[in-house]
Amino acid sequence: MKPMLPSEKYFGNLELVYAFYGAMPTGVTVSETGRIFICFPKWGDDVKFTVAEIVEDKLQPYPNLQTNLVNPENITMTFISVQSVVADGRGTLWILDTAAPNFSEPIKGGAKLVAVHLETNTIRKVFTFTEDVV
Repeated sequence: MKPMLPSEKYFGNLELVYAFYGAMPTGVTVSETGRIFICFPKWGDDVKFTVAEIVEDKLQPYPNLQTNLVNPENITMTFISVQSVVADGRGTLWILDTAAPNFSEPIKGGAKLVAVHLETNTIRKVFTFTEDVV
């Protein structure tokens, strides 16, 4: 009996959606409506915003620039160094902020999981992590 050999099955063509130059992305996710989100942790690259959406072939800070600027007086509502983004297919973008730029110790009170409502582009809920969890 002949052994079964793996075979290739072509089902479409590869299409370049976006070419990244500069900061290294670590997470890419696509929402149920086709929106594309990317995160760039602050690991040494020049990161202008740590969460972005591709809009008309350009990276735009998501949900806005203000949220991507670290505010020490409101650390739970601003992103520090996001390592993961996941669209859940039900209208929410989940964002994991390790709050540890340049592989440092996490900034106290900054590590969090953020739920952003994709229809309104607003933060729905922030789950902060205690130091023993971080």
